[in-house]
Amino acid sequence: MLEVIFNGCAGRIEGRFHQAVKKNAPIALVLAPHPKQGGTMNNRITHTLFKTFAYKGFSVLKFNYRG
Repeated sequence: MLEVIFNGCAGRIEGRFHQAVKKNAPIALVLAPHPKQGGTMNNRITHTLFKTFAYKGFSVLKFNYRG
């Protein structure tokens, strides 16, 4: 799992990326619950979805919302 940082004019966004081994593998973007309800990329469900897609051979990205 690679740490990725997206820099923007309003700040940075932290994420994690898993690159699939197979070329042209499907891609999954895992979105966390709303931050005002405690959602982060480390949320139990978000993390489980990330691991499941990676196990199934997907390239996967999850990230924290800014703020």
